[in-house]
Amino acid sequence: MKDTVLALGDLFNLLPDAIIVVDTAGSIVFANSDVNQLLGYPVDELVGQSLMCIIPENFRQAHESHMAKFRDHGKPTSMAARPLLSALHKSGKEISVSISIANLDLDGERYSVAVMRDGGELQSEITQANFKAETDVLTGIGNRLRLSHKMQAAMAESRPFGLLFLDLKKFKHFNDDYGHEVGDKVLQVVARRLRAQIRSADLAARIGGDEFVVMLDALDNIELLEQRAASIARSLTRPFHISDLSSSIGVSIGGAMHPQDGATEDELLKVADQNMYRAKQSDVEELQNTYAAIIDPDQ
Repeated sequence: MKDTVLALGDLFNLLPDAIIVVDTAGSIVFANSDVNQLLGYPVDELVGQSLMCIIPENFRQAHESHMAKFRDHGKPTSMAARPLLSALHKSGKEISVSISIANLDLDGERYSVAVMRDGGELQSEITQANFKAETDVLTGIGNRLRLSHKMQAAMAESRPFGLLFLDLKKFKHFNDDYGHEVGDKVLQVVARRLRAQIRSADLAARIGGDEFVVMLDALDNIELLEQRAASIARSLTRPFHISDLSSSIGVSIGGAMHPQDGATEDELLKVADQNMYRAKQSDVEELQNTYAAIIDPDQ
C-alpha cells in the first residue's frame, strides 16, 4: 500500500463513518476502525481481501460492473438511486447501509473511497413512511397503493388469489342525515369488521368513498371465494351502534379470481367491479342468489 494512503488513514480514522479504500484490482487497501463496528471485521482481517467479501452474492456482478465504470468516469456520489444498499456482515447477515463513493488519485494510481453509514435507522424511517403512504388515514386499513403492491407481488410469483369488490348500500344517507362525522364512524366500523374477517396474509383496503376491496391471498377455489363473500356480508350487515344511533348497512359484493379472470391488476379489478354492479342491481334478497353474480356475470 502506498505511504500516501497510510497517511490519509490518520484522517479517515477521525471521521465518524466507516471508510474503505479499494485499489483498481478491487482489493481493500485500507479500512478505518469504524468498519469493525459496522461490518464486524477487524481491520487487519479485512485489508488485503477483495471488496466482494462485503457484497451479498446476488449483488456482486452488478456491483463489479458499476465499480468498473465508476473508476473510469465517476464523480463523487451516493451509490445507486436507492438511499440504502445491502452489505454483508462478517456473521453472514445482510445489513442496510448508505454508501457514498469517490475516486482518489494518488502517486499515479487510482483508488476508490467508500464512506458507509448504518442504514438501520433510515431503513426504519423508510419502512414507516411507506406504511403510512399505503394506509387509509380514516380507517387504518390499506389503501389503493397497498392493494396494488400486494397484487403485483402475488402476480409476479404466479400466486393465485381472490378479490372481493365491496360497495356499501345506502351509505350516503348517514352523511346526509347525521353528518360526515357519523359517516366516517360507519366506515371505521366496516373497516374493523373487514379486518376481523381476514387472515394475516390477506388484505382489506379502502379504495374510495364507500368502496372497499378484500384480497384473499393464495385462494384458488371459487366456492371458497363465495363462502368468504357471504361471511363478510353477514358481518358487515349486523346492526351497529354509534352514540345514540342504532342502525345497519347493506353491501354489494363482486368477485374475481387470479389468474382465471385476468392477468393484470386492472383486468381483475374490472371483473370484480362488474360482478359487484350485477349484485347491486339484483332485487333478490336471498343470499345465495344475490351472490351468484360474484363469479359468472353471464349466469
